[in-house]
Amino acid sequence: MDRTTIPLITRQHERSLNMQSVIAAVFVVLITLPLLIYAQKKPLSPEARRLTDALAELQRNPDDSFVQERYLKAFPRTYKDFLALFDLDQELYDGHNFIRVLLPLAKRHETELGNLLVQLSKDGEYEADAPGDLQHATAAYASRYTKTFATLVNQLSPQERTHLIDFLADVELHAAYRDYQGIIDHLKDLGQDRLAKEFEVARKKRSQRPEG
Repeated sequence: MDRTTIPLITRQHERSLNMQSVIAAVFVVLITLPLLIYAQKKPLSPEARRLTDALAELQRNPDDSFVQERYLKAFPRTYKDFLALFDLDQELYDGHNFIRVLLPLAKRHETELGNLLVQLSKDGEYEADAPGDLQHATAAYASRYTKTFATLVNQLSPQERTHLIDFLADVELHAAYRDYQGIIDHLKDLGQDRLAKEFEVARKKRSQRPEG
């Protein structure tokens, strides 16, 4: 072998070893980084832990009235607190599993659930994820328990009532929004024509708003 080729082979071998070392180091980082992130993850806040524990108990005992009541009491009471738990980048984002269990609780806690949904929705602003789930849960409740819903809504100030109705009306495709029409129909059946008209006006206003 030509002596001049020996340093070249040695350098190639060193580069190969260096590349292998780099690959090994990257592999170690990729394996350990998720573990480090998990270890450094902040523990749940007391509010998030209380609600998470209440949901777990509700899932174990879905028909227990006391457990249902405990869950409703653990749920955020204001829209600000709702977003603090369920909004983007918050600890319980996107809140879907927490919100979807609400409507069945109306069977035994009709007024309590209605009051919770009305108090949240009177300050609601439509966005995807948790606010959208809240909107749908409130509309579904209102179309099924319209008498209680109307009583609660009529206790709001005119400004709060308008904001709640606008929040529920804020969808792009009302033709597929059966709960909203159900609210209007049931309000009329109850003689709540003024409130039904407010829902109709909000829907018309929303349909005339340009998208984007």
